[in-house]
Amino acid sequence: MRCPYCGVDDDRVIDSRGAEGGEAIRRRRQCRGCGQRFSTYERAEHSVILVVKRGGVTEPFQRDKVISGMQRATKNLPIDQEALRRAAARVEARVRTLGRRLIASEIIGAEVLDALRDIDHVAYMRFASVYKGFTSPDDFHRELASLEKQVPPKHGG
Repeated sequence: MRCPYCGVDDDRVIDSRGAEGGEAIRRRRQCRGCGQRFSTYERAEHSVILVVKRGGVTEPFQRDKVISGMQRATKNLPIDQEALRRAAARVEARVRTLGRRLIASEIIGAEVLDALRDIDHVAYMRFASVYKGFTSPDDFHRELASLEKQVPPKHGG
């Protein structure tokens, strides 16, 4: 690993530990040239998953987009951002277990709904209203009735 301070390609690993919920390894390194310390992250390289949008356009799967959608659904709610990152990692893991290169955006949306159901019911309803295209109060009533039959969220709601 090349030192970001002096450019020397000679360092030693001081410490290694899991990061990002076990999805990465954080390594503390010390440059043998200048003595500066720096961190590196090691992650498994995954094959690219392409998301097929409703309009037929395909784009690479991006966990950040999942997190962003969850953040919009949880705006102004007392939700821990780390919980959203872990939930997004679980969504990606579930999508990857399907073993397919092309995944419909609807499948990802359904996984996000499942994750939000466990985090907060208000966030779930916000996301569901957009994802399922609610057009009337009856849509909200039906979804809420369905939600109330299921397990309560872990973090309130």
